[in-house]
Amino acid sequence: MDESRAFICDFMLGRLAKWMRLLGIDTLYYNDPDDPGILHKALKEGRIILTRSGELAKNENAIFIKSEELDEQLKQIKEIISISNPFTRCPICNSKLKMVDKEEIKKEVPGYIYEVHNIFKRCSVCARIYWKGTHYEKIKRKIDEIIA
Repeated sequence: MDESRAFICDFMLGRLAKWMRLLGIDTLYYNDPDDPGILHKALKEGRIILTRSGELAKNENAIFIKSEELDEQLKQIKEIISISNPFTRCPICNSKLKMVDKEEIKKEVPGYIYEVHNIFKRCSVCARIYWKGTHYEKIKRKIDEIIA
């Protein structure tokens, strides 16, 4: 499967959806346990459903996620899609992140953050601003383990 594929995680896979976004994979999170709703949205948008529901996984455009453990789930994702663009999507809303000029965000981030960081990205939809803060290295290590 190529990396341009789009996914939708069912209500049981919220953490997986967030991590897939961190990996740069177009992933929606459907937090309503209504199976017909997720099926309709997936078909309408050409998305593959990721689910822990055996019943929902019987659908042609669904993949059963075998484990309840996040690391195992991420290993399974790596088997079905190539991962090469981490940190390109907003982990909150799934939209693409864009590089922004440091001056542009001066009044939107704490002074210390502005002084010690030079690279900032902004979500094109929810407008959140991201930088390589203290949590970045921990997340990057986990992503490197997944990609390796």
